[in-house]
Parts: sequence; C-alpha cells; structure tokens
Amino acid sequence: MAKALSIVVPAYKEKENIQPLVERINNSLSKTDYEIVIVDDNSGDGSEELVAALAKKYPVRIIVRKNKRGLSSAVVDGIASSTSENVIVMDADLQHPPEVLPDIVKALENHDFVMGSRYIKGGSPGQWKLSRKIISKGATLLALFIAHGVKDPMSGFFGFRRAVVDTSSLSPTGWKIGLEILVRSKFKDVTEVPYTFVPRARGESKLSSRIMGEYLKQLMELYSFKYQILNFMVVGGIGTVINLGLYWLLLFIPALKEVQWNFLGKDHTNYVLPFIISSLVATVSNYLMNRVSTFKGWKEQKGGFTRYISMALVTLALDNFLLFLLVRYGNLPYMLAAVFAILINFILRYLIARNWVWNKKAPLKA
Repeated sequence: MAKALSIVVPAYKEKENIQPLVERINNSLSKTDYEIVIVDDNSGDGSEELVAALAKKYPVRIIVRKNKRGLSSAVVDGIASSTSENVIVMDADLQHPPEVLPDIVKALENHDFVMGSRYIKGGSPGQWKLSRKIISKGATLLALFIAHGVKDPMSGFFGFRRAVVDTSSLSPTGWKIGLEILVRSKFKDVTEVPYTFVPRARGESKLSSRIMGEYLKQLMELYSFKYQILNFMVVGGIGTVINLGLYWLLLFIPALKEVQWNFLGKDHTNYVLPFIISSLVATVSNYLMNRVSTFKGWKEQKGGFTRYISMALVTLALDNFLLFLLVRYGNLPYMLAAVFAILINFILRYLIARNWVWNKKAPLKA
C-alpha cells in the first residue's frame, strides 16, 4: 500500500548522518504515513547495512546505485521508486532540519510545489561565511528569470505533488534538481516555507568548482528550455548571417548573374537563384543547430530531417515570393528585402519546428 508521503534523500558517504536524520524525521512526522527513500551512490561506507538495521524500526529503505553518480539523477531515481501522493526531497547531511517537514507537508495541502527557503521572513542561511553568501546570492540572481518568483531556487529542500511532475521530462544534470523540477514542470501554485540552514556537523561538504561549473551548464539548458523561442531566434540569427553572407558572395558569381528567369512575367530576376542556394545552406545549418541546441533532448519525429527540409522549402518559397515583391514592388535593395523576407517567416518556422519536426512530450535524456 502506497504511503501518503515519500521523503527522498540522495546520499554519498553520509553514514554518520543517516541515523540521526531518520530519528529526527520520525519524531517530526510521528502522525504522518511516510517512508524514507535513501538513494546511495555506492558509498561503501556501511550505509547500506545501517539502513537495513534501521528499517526494522523505521519506514526507511535504501537504493544503492552501483553504476550511476550524481545528486540530481539520484533524486529522480528515488522519486521514480516511490508511489506516494506527495514527495519531499532533502539532503542527508542534516543541513535541512527535519523539524521543518510538517510545515512543508501542510503547505502541500494547498500548493503544488513548496520550496524550503532561507531568504523569506523567518528563514536564514545560518552561519555562512561571507564568500558562501556571495556565491549563493550570485547563483540565485542568475536564476531570477526562470524561478517562478521563488526567492530561494537554489534550495535543495522542497516538496511537490506527484501528479504535476513528470520525471521523464527532467534532465537530471548538475546539483540543483529543485530548480530543474520547478522550471520543467507546470505548477499552478508555488510557495515557500522558511527554514534556517544548519552547518554541517559530520562528513565533508560536496561544494566544489566543478559543481559550480555544472550549475552554470544546467542554468543555460534551463534558460534554453524556458525561453525556447529565444534560442530558436539565436539559431535563426546565426543562420541569417550564414544566409546573407553567402548570398552576398553568390551575387558576385558571373555564372549566377547570367541566369535570367521569367518570374510572373518579369525578367532580370538574377538575384533569386543565389538566394535559393544560400537559403538551402542556411536551412541545413539551422536544422543541425536546432537539433543540438533549441530542441536538445526532444524526440525528433520520424523523418525529422525530411520534415524540416520540407518545412524549409515551403517557407523558402514564401521567402522568395516576399523577396520578389519587396524588390519589384517595394523598390527595396536586395539585401534589405532579404532581411525582411526572413524575419516575416520566423514565427511560422518556429511553430512548425516545435509541433511537426520535434515532439515536446518525449523524455529528455539524462
């Protein structure tokens, strides 16, 4: 029978903290039907044996991952292994006080996502050094535009309703899995509850320059996800530079300049063929860039490249028709007319790409 609450605890070499953590959780949630799921990255420090002993008295179990590493993926695996209606994630090192758990549980009665916060009234970062406070505030500032107004998106102490989180949509890289879930899930109600961060008493801190580097990488991916159209625009901008640069060069090729088409009853359309060639080159480069950037992690529909090229050919025909109209009847210079033709079709291309070429419902790769 499923528990009402699952507490997921990622751990690596935290044996000294596990027993006091389990005991304090039990004291705080004595009236709650809960389970503790510890996900251990094969610490080899006796944590597995300790949890087995504790399981005789407390609702706790451990998952030992022998071939995987990483806090975020550990949390995702822990969530996937539980079936409770509500899930709370917290660290194993006792820096997230278990005594705050009842407040998060209560908040989940009326909210989809609850973040334990050090930066709202009643909360505190505790006895941090100035350098640590600066790092935390800086990291928080960087996430300002994707964090749903949450004041402490860096907190790893959070809870959510299972029904509104699809773990297959997560890309569990880096350490800030709370921010990952916050950004990639569609929550109607988000709130924060205060807590005071407690200095680590046992074990070693995992914070390092590598972790900060992973955070920056994760942040870029989340911004790309949150503001995907802007990423598509950047790719389009690069493609436009490629397009226009090649177009300008092709206009100087004598063989192309000699091509005369009868286009809608008019001759002297030698500027069209170079634009077709440059646009095709830019289209292929855009497809490749969108595949590894804008739609990274999305499943490409069957025949995705063919779909993209088909979409490009249709919009290219529209581009060229607009180019012709702007040059012939708008009396615009070739280059300026090309810019307007490309911009007019930008939104159309984006909508077709995200709905016909790639499938947003596909799971992201870890």
